[in-house]
This record gives sequence, C-alpha cells and structure tokens, in this order.
Amino acid sequence: MHLLIWILLLAVGGCEAVYWQKLTCPYELKHESQLRVWCRQSSTDCCSGLTFNHSGHSLDGGNLKVTQQGSASFTVAVLQPSRGEGVYWCGVLSRNNTIIKLAEGYIHSLSSARFARWILLPVLPMVTIFTNLYARKITKHIPKGKTRPFFMQQKNVEFKNRINK
Repeated sequence: MHLLIWILLLAVGGCEAVYWQKLTCPYELKHESQLRVWCRQSSTDCCSGLTFNHSGHSLDGGNLKVTQQGSASFTVAVLQPSRGEGVYWCGVLSRNNTIIKLAEGYIHSLSSARFARWILLPVLPMVTIFTNLYARKITKHIPKGKTRPFFMQQKNVEFKNRINK
C-alpha cells in the first residue's frame, strides 16, 4: 500500500514535465523548402512569432520541439507557450513574406496545471489515508471464518449446481 502512495505522489509531481501539447502541420511538397512559422494569433488574419528552417530541432529555450512527420508534415510540440496561452498557428513563410497557415490550435499555459498540482499534492495522501482507514473499519465487521465475500460464495454454489445438472 505504501508503494502505491509513493508512486502516486511521484506521478503527480512529475506530470508537469511531460505535458507537451502538439500541433501537426501538413504542407504541400512545393512548400517543403520554405521557412516554417510558429506564431500566436493576434487578430483574425495576423499573428506574431518566430520562423525556423525545416530541420527538426528545439526552439524558444526548449519550450518548442519541432519534428518532421513523414514527407509532408511536421509537428510542433509545446511545453510552455512563451507568448501566453491562446490560438497558435503553424505555417510556412511564402516568397512575398506572408504566412501560409497550415494548422491552428489552442495552446494552454501550464500555470493552471501547476496550481492544480499544489492542490492535489496534499489531497492525494489524505484520500489514501481515509480510504485505508475506511477499509480497515469495514474489515472489522466481517465475521471470522469467512475467507471470501458472500457474493463470491453464492456464485460458486450456482456454478457447482450448473456443473452437476
């Protein structure tokens, strides 16, 4: 039981490090050599962000990971959006410096996840302790000599009756 508690506590503490939000960006082969764009939408037709080349790498201080997915798409994985939460675009930069939007998605900030972690951290052990105490209280009321719960004994009787018929 104690091992389970430690595993759950470690999972709650470590969940923040693996929360990558992903956006897949499919493109036409004619756009393969163009600069790629990652930006936060500032109005219906405009966004601000950064450009990068087509080789897979880490960007924005490690908060973005770009990986090539096959021959006609790439994926942007976001750990923490540096420009805050909102609608983000991935795209390519055309020859006349306009953005060709490939996909968009809402990217959340991790500040709410951090807040939830600090709420769950003390609650999880309390729930575990109360569950353990309740289970002990229930087991005190089980008559001695019965090794299995009543419903399991009934099923075995029914099963034996079916075999004997």
